[in-house]
Amino acid sequence: MGRQEKPIAATEPALGRLAALLREQREEAGLTYRQLADRTNYHPTTLQRATSGRTMPNWEVVEALTRACDGDLKKARRKWTQANYWAHVPRPSGAQRRAPRRFNPEQVDSLADLRRAMHEMRRKADWPSLEELDRRARAGGGRLPSSTLALVLRGEAPLRKAVFLTYMEVCGVKEARRALWAAAWERTNNARTPAPVNSRTYQREFTRAMQSSSSGTSTDILFKLWVTLRNSLAADRADRAEDAGHPGHSAGTGRDGTGDNPPVLV
Repeated sequence: MGRQEKPIAATEPALGRLAALLREQREEAGLTYRQLADRTNYHPTTLQRATSGRTMPNWEVVEALTRACDGDLKKARRKWTQANYWAHVPRPSGAQRRAPRRFNPEQVDSLADLRRAMHEMRRKADWPSLEELDRRARAGGGRLPSSTLALVLRGEAPLRKAVFLTYMEVCGVKEARRALWAAAWERTNNARTPAPVNSRTYQREFTRAMQSSSSGTSTDILFKLWVTLRNSLAADRADRAEDAGHPGHSAGTGRDGTGDNPPVLV
């Protein structure tokens, strides 16, 4: 008889439920971790870690363990998906987590809602990495640079329609629903000010803030403007690099069509 396992030490309830299911499957199959290792080709330590509740296991490990125990794959997949979702959603300090909800594109009225919907689309696609999303986009003849996408998902770069449409496609959103989300993007962006907002706009704001810093502009505000300017410049450079690879576009033309690049202040 093997040693008694340590209690599940999960800080996240969904991860604890997944670990409990994996332990239950192993006990019902009457297999030791050494025997499971022989059946799955995973090291016993890897399998023990998957059932500890302390770390989020890969689906491949959960699938192999479940098959070796003749367990319920659908149930294991459901538990793993729930645990994986919460592993990617940070809990705000002192705030209670909410279960994922279905977003209605016809009720979206802000860019923040669009970004939250993008996170939900990625969750339903089993949280592919940003690099994997870019690979899928390239396979279909498009582009989805992971650096630009990371800024978009954090709300630190503008969400262009082409990026949004490609993102939905590689996340497996159905075509009919993509049309509704495209309309939501149009409605949300048309509701915003028509004045172009790009790196030049942020640079002018930063310059004005720097000039007035002696009059009381806080360091915190200056830092936030600097971060926004830096991210906007990065997004502009990514756009120009993408446009350079397509006929009819000039690599030297910025978003505002002036053809010259704003000097970097940082």
